[in-house]
Amino acid sequence: MRSSRRGTIGRSGLMASTVMLLVCCPGASLAEDTPAQDKQTAEQPSEATARVIPSARRFQPTLPSIIDPAAEPQLPPDNVSEVVQAVREKLSASPKLAQDLAKSEVEALQAFYGARGREALWVNEEGISANGQALIAEFGKADDYGLSASDYKVANKEAQSETPQSRAQVELDLSATALVYARHVKGGRTSPNAVGAQLTYTPKIMEPLQVLNELSSADDSAAYLRSLHPQHPQYVRLYERLKELRGGDGGSGPKIPDGPVLKSGVSRAQVTLLRERLGVSAPTDGSAKRFDAALDEAVKAFQSRNGLPADGVVGAGTRRALNGQAPDKISKKIVLNLERWRWLPDNLGGKAGLYVWANIPELRVRAVEGTKTVFSEKAIVGQPTHMTPVFSDQMEWIELHPTWFVPNSIKVNDILPSLKRPTSTVMERYHLKVNCGKYGTNPKTIDWNKVDIRKCSFSQPAGKVSVLGDFKFKFPNKHSVYMHDTHDHSLFKHADRTFSHGCIRVQKPRQLAEIILGRDKGMTSERIGQILDGPQTLHKEKLTTPVPMHITYFTVLIDDEGKLTTWPDYYGHDQRLAAALSGESHNVAEADVPPEKVARKKPAPKEPTSWWGGVFSAN
Repeated sequence: MRSSRRGTIGRSGLMASTVMLLVCCPGASLAEDTPAQDKQTAEQPSEATARVIPSARRFQPTLPSIIDPAAEPQLPPDNVSEVVQAVREKLSASPKLAQDLAKSEVEALQAFYGARGREALWVNEEGISANGQALIAEFGKADDYGLSASDYKVANKEAQSETPQSRAQVELDLSATALVYARHVKGGRTSPNAVGAQLTYTPKIMEPLQVLNELSSADDSAAYLRSLHPQHPQYVRLYERLKELRGGDGGSGPKIPDGPVLKSGVSRAQVTLLRERLGVSAPTDGSAKRFDAALDEAVKAFQSRNGLPADGVVGAGTRRALNGQAPDKISKKIVLNLERWRWLPDNLGGKAGLYVWANIPELRVRAVEGTKTVFSEKAIVGQPTHMTPVFSDQMEWIELHPTWFVPNSIKVNDILPSLKRPTSTVMERYHLKVNCGKYGTNPKTIDWNKVDIRKCSFSQPAGKVSVLGDFKFKFPNKHSVYMHDTHDHSLFKHADRTFSHGCIRVQKPRQLAEIILGRDKGMTSERIGQILDGPQTLHKEKLTTPVPMHITYFTVLIDDEGKLTTWPDYYGHDQRLAAALSGESHNVAEADVPPEKVARKKPAPKEPTSWWGGVFSAN
């Protein structure tokens, strides 16, 4: 019993026992008068004792060694300002803060301001510091980025020289607002999943504590916030164009007052102002009032850059744009598309340095290496009733002579009705094979009125009539969507190419495969040709470094020359996103999306009566 008690003795008990020993037996040591069993216990302290005694050396019962302050260093007092102390109190008793912020953001604020020796970031004895004022000023520019400055207003910011409590509230409000701002610019103001089941991005948000730590060490807090915005060239171009359209830079040159229509050939006083506004020199003959060919080209270029009909005619709409008044529809679209850029990774190319980009509304597939587009061709995407999903993934392999496995929707809606007819030749015509497990592989002997066709596997091998053509680009995902070639290239002639069941068909797939396989494996065009000319059997090339694949839904893009182009909202995602942003009080009105004036020179083809006709081919 004695040994057991000593093995579990606490600090207070240890000190009391030692003092008693010194009183009763002066000069004695604990090791001298302890039985063998107890001596072993003393020499090998228990875990509890070890926490009191820094090492397992023999205990020397001298009073100074027991109360030596060095055994347990004492931290100096946490002398923080009244402002920081008040911030800590507010963080521990502010239910409203938990309503306005994410849980991780509240915890980050508590950890940041709970750190020893923490100093206020944004206020001083005189009120809001210069760094705090810079932060507030940057919040006020949020509209330029398609955000809403009203979301980042700081309460009580005028209370600059009042009590520590009021300054603490400003300090806390500024830090909390900075976290909200960082969350919005790094991942968007609304969840992608909230604007349609097809939008499946998962934006990677910065850790809130990381934001606070980096803000506290930044020389310029406003510059730090600006650095959080996406750096993609398209995002920068859209931001600059939105600022220009809204007159954020005050415009350049004189305003063009209301007046008669200005167009090529006319001679009016306002033409002189128009020249100055667009930076077009007057002719050497001194006829500055005449609307000549050079001015006509400048007007058309301005209209094209601003999403206006490039007709060279300066009417009311072009006048408003020249005077810095944004065309409402274009501005709204830019706001929506800036939001979508915030959902994408900062590094689109990843480790590969190359990425494939399929933009649904544009009906186009690109391959981009660094910032250079090395491939750009037409694409066919899903019908509005079979939307191509929007997401990012990794392309892991490319198949040559691929096998097509028929999706359930085509099995049920197109193949089954044919198989129920005694005279059906659908299997022979399209070289299909079936495997229904216990029901066999002969479609003629299977009772299709009783068998669930979805549980049967239908496939089409490679060949000249393969719906996948010669190439299949795989980036495994939960949507079972991929990119592929097609046997029917005539569909690429149409302006509206929303024909598929969700998968993406790309024009000139061999060229894309050569780019990817050449960079990844040094595979030559000749080698790819040998495989294509060889046996019609599946050939799979696994990529050494997976290539990022981004399927996007951008309805506004600006090219290298500054031309702004809008694309149709085929799936209604613009309307959903605008409604979601408006519903969250982000000052974005619900989108009014009239029919776009984009390339629709040829009417879309009517749906073929056969699934083989193109609309239902592949996926």
